[in-house]
Amino acid sequence: MKRIAGVWLFALTASPMAGAETGLVQPGIIMASPTSMTSSTKRMISYRDQRHSWQTSDGAIHLLINEGTVPAGDGLTLYSSFDGGTTWVQELTLANTDASTTSDGLLGSASANSNVLQLVYSTAAPSYDIVYATATYDSAAQSWTLTSTQTAFSSATVAASEPALAVDSLGNLWCAFTAEDVATEEYQIQMLYRPENLTKWISTALSFGGADTSTLHSGRPVPLKFGVGMIYQTDTTMYWAYRLSSWSVNTPWTTSVLYTGLPPASQDPYDSHFSVVADAGDNLYLGFAGNSQLLYTVYDSATKNWGAINSLTPSTDSSTYMKASIAGGNVFLTVNDQSSLLVFQSANAGKTFVLTQELLHQVPAQGSGLNYQYPRVEAAAYALGPVPTWQQYENGSNQGLMFFSVPVVK
Repeated sequence: MKRIAGVWLFALTASPMAGAETGLVQPGIIMASPTSMTSSTKRMISYRDQRHSWQTSDGAIHLLINEGTVPAGDGLTLYSSFDGGTTWVQELTLANTDASTTSDGLLGSASANSNVLQLVYSTAAPSYDIVYATATYDSAAQSWTLTSTQTAFSSATVAASEPALAVDSLGNLWCAFTAEDVATEEYQIQMLYRPENLTKWISTALSFGGADTSTLHSGRPVPLKFGVGMIYQTDTTMYWAYRLSSWSVNTPWTTSVLYTGLPPASQDPYDSHFSVVADAGDNLYLGFAGNSQLLYTVYDSATKNWGAINSLTPSTDSSTYMKASIAGGNVFLTVNDQSSLLVFQSANAGKTFVLTQELLHQVPAQGSGLNYQYPRVEAAAYALGPVPTWQQYENGSNQGLMFFSVPVVK
């Protein structure tokens, strides 16, 4: 690693990192473009396992951010860019959301582009419900319309947060969320279900992982050819669970340990130290933080097995925030590196990854109030070409976003 004109340049070799491409790689440099979007909360684009950005078939880019606690009570706001990320237009807001609200969404079903965005999000105090909403995109008018909202979960004894959404091969919707028992203040992951032929959400009456007072609980359902799966975290352990389409809704899922050694709450109070993306064949590409490294593993849909866990960064990098994406046939893993971002790409379905780009920003002037440390990351799960990518940073008491357009490298 060397520094030229205030910029750190990295080279990746195969010898210390299993799964890295053989040979010396000089990454390309992409400088940040500023955006007008701001927020008063650090949850502006967190968490890692949730999805907040999408690209429609006309190439427009869309991002749902949390602007914080605002007088109108609609902190979640959808922005769109129709010029490749240069300018951003506010499209719609979601009621009863505040600085603690988190969200997740699907454009169409899994990787298929469409003009219908399905969202799940937690509401503000005192209700702490989970709401399911749909928004429809008009490419001719370049505008979104909020078409429906529905309470998916509500309880006087449980505070719900951190929902994540998936659709299975039969068209059924699955929503995992973190449930806090109001009386005991213990957390546990629960699962909701909406059959394809119904408009009502149903509790599966299933819980995942142990119940404790640690805030490190999060679950990400994922599509599978034979049913639906979920990657979830309880404290410092990551699990894999799945169910078959033929099983009854309340049948316990088959569960196994994927990894032990995720960052504890003392190192990072925000949970979901992982990001996963599914390709058209329902193979899964999972990046996660472990031993201060960016680790990855691939799920083979044909064999129904996870592969070896490999490292892409040294154990000294303190990698925490990451995003998995797919574009142009490549798998992308984007991760924070000190105050900037690194992009690794695989052109062979995750067999090997190459460090292809470093995403940089201008060095802030002393006393400017700008702080780029431990950058949070957002990137579209599926992109038509370059992957829309954002880095969150602090600007005094506010949060801001920088934008990068990351091209596919073969």
